[in-house]
Amino acid sequence: MKYKICIFIITCLLSANVFAQNGFRCSTPEMNRIELENNPEARARRAALQEFIDHYTETAQDKNDIYIIPVVFHVVHNYGSENISYDQVADAVRILNEDYRKMNPDTSFIIDEFKSLATDARVEFRLAALDPSGNCTNGVTRTVSPLTLNGGEQVKDVAPGWPRASYLNIWVVRSIGGGVAGYSYYPGTVQDGRDGIVIMHTYIGSVGTGQDKHTLTHEVGHWLNLAHPWGSTNDPEVASNCDMDDGIADTPNTIGHASCNLYAVTCGSLDNVQNYMEYSFCSRMFTHEQGEMMRTVLNSSVSDRDNLSTEANLIATGTLNPDEAAICLGNAEFSYDVSHGCEGLSVQFTDMTFGTDSITSYNWTFEGGTPAVSHERHPQVVYQSAGYYDVELEVVNPAGNDISTKTGLIRVYPSSAGNSLPVVDGFESTEFPDGQNPADDYYFITPGVNGFSRTSEVAYEGGYSMSIDLKNEVENVKNAFVIPAAKCDSTDFPLQVNFDVAYAQSDENSIDILKVFVSNDCGENWLIRYYKSGNTLATTDDYYPSGTFTPTIDEWHTESFEIYESWFGDAGSVRLKFEAESKGGNALYIDNINITSLTTVSQNHNANFNVYPTSFKDRLILQSDIHSEVVLSIYDVCGRMLVSSTVDLNKTQNIAGYIPGDHTGMVIIKIKTPTNVAIFRAIAVD
Repeated sequence: MKYKICIFIITCLLSANVFAQNGFRCSTPEMNRIELENNPEARARRAALQEFIDHYTETAQDKNDIYIIPVVFHVVHNYGSENISYDQVADAVRILNEDYRKMNPDTSFIIDEFKSLATDARVEFRLAALDPSGNCTNGVTRTVSPLTLNGGEQVKDVAPGWPRASYLNIWVVRSIGGGVAGYSYYPGTVQDGRDGIVIMHTYIGSVGTGQDKHTLTHEVGHWLNLAHPWGSTNDPEVASNCDMDDGIADTPNTIGHASCNLYAVTCGSLDNVQNYMEYSFCSRMFTHEQGEMMRTVLNSSVSDRDNLSTEANLIATGTLNPDEAAICLGNAEFSYDVSHGCEGLSVQFTDMTFGTDSITSYNWTFEGGTPAVSHERHPQVVYQSAGYYDVELEVVNPAGNDISTKTGLIRVYPSSAGNSLPVVDGFESTEFPDGQNPADDYYFITPGVNGFSRTSEVAYEGGYSMSIDLKNEVENVKNAFVIPAAKCDSTDFPLQVNFDVAYAQSDENSIDILKVFVSNDCGENWLIRYYKSGNTLATTDDYYPSGTFTPTIDEWHTESFEIYESWFGDAGSVRLKFEAESKGGNALYIDNINITSLTTVSQNHNANFNVYPTSFKDRLILQSDIHSEVVLSIYDVCGRMLVSSTVDLNKTQNIAGYIPGDHTGMVIIKIKTPTNVAIFRAIAVD
């Protein structure tokens, strides 16, 4: 039997039901075009493989051999649900073996017309027990990186593949650019180090986060040189697909399917809709000649597939006799559901030890916690007293022990700790951030590569602001900073929060997001109070496709929101969290965070200023006991600037004329002198 191989980078598919419902398409045809146009070596390797396939004849001995493939899963995670368990990985390998050996109970649902074509491909998969250096492994590596949020080829740089002559490499990520579930490469297309499969964690196994059993089976089929049944495109259900083919004689010509019509006839014969290489969500089988293709490829030296199942390699990877594999020393690691909160904070700890599937004992030590020690795998601990506390986990098995210690991990505060109102935070302290006193305790949440930082390069006022480079951050990563608490009681509400922001888009499609959250329990839980993105967040109409946005004084906006007693009346204190989600924009800056009691502001009184009446039409009086030049800024309730002007202030002055005549509703009035800032509110009526 001669086969024609399709020269394109293999894609992958969302699970077929997702594909069908949402119309996702993979970008790999374009990837393939670029790869092959720019890489003559890849074209030569693919041609050599075709030559081998054309002349290879399976012997009777070959047909009875079982091809064993050592596998390593590289789990790239950012401490999220994508950090899947060993049990989930093992379940995925179990499903692969059932599918490739025709042991899946689902085969009973193959329609009669194709039951005789369903094959045992005689290919098995075993998790590696030895790494390339001969060290003990359980076949799973774990790498912490924000790249998991936009997985693709770049994850192979942070989690390097093991030699493809010895292992099938599978990279597990949280999500993949373009919305796809996973992708693979045909043998010969790419060099060692890139060869393998990238796939979302939800398509691994059927336990834990696994939601689809057979997508990995589909991807491994691509890795073993199988195309989609309709040919070398990623677009099923197109009439012109009848003019193409996958090069496999016993897979009927078809337009391809993204749904499960078992008796579809699209190109003159009954379609094999239940094939694992289809986009349907009812896959059950490989055909005999698909099995022959995969075994043929495992006898070719192209991309070193022929070395995988040799006895020498099975010995070197510890997969010849998996029951004899040694127990590996574990790498102690753990996560927690919350790390900041008020006295009485309850924390759930979760063991995340990796590198072994055998732990005989867990020894936890919780400074300041109750209990102070625990031998449970996933203990819950209560912290009754304020302080900064260490946590330690020791794991033990027959191979030895390992310890992980996180210093100052848990931060517990008195509920009323914080700075007195009004709070004016311009990041100007020479000891920023202090971190030793709850009243000065900034902290940063930086899962990305950049995160927020204090900068002296840009400021609206003073010498500093908080900035983040969103252009060079991993897409979809959420970085944040939390400012010290502000003390308050029920008599202070409502509170008003004002802050200055500057941000530019890279182009019209960049939609970075800024959110501000409020907490009344010392940072244990958060309520969103502010959200802007893209052009609504931008403070300039100019795009910055290259270089870093550095705002002028006119490219800042003042934003505002309120906090009401009905939410936080008995809080004792409130904290603010500023969170930026990267979506391809440019730099973002925050300055001059102010938290003020509107109980005071509503009286329209400040040490040097007074504004009245609270409701106005043509007359809004700004009264002052000084005669000086001030900056008068007026905003609507959403924080959009209506006017900003330098005013030579007299003792009594009507400022209604500065407000657009058609504007109604609340306005926020900000008066800045060289030494003072006053904020008022009033309501413009018809």
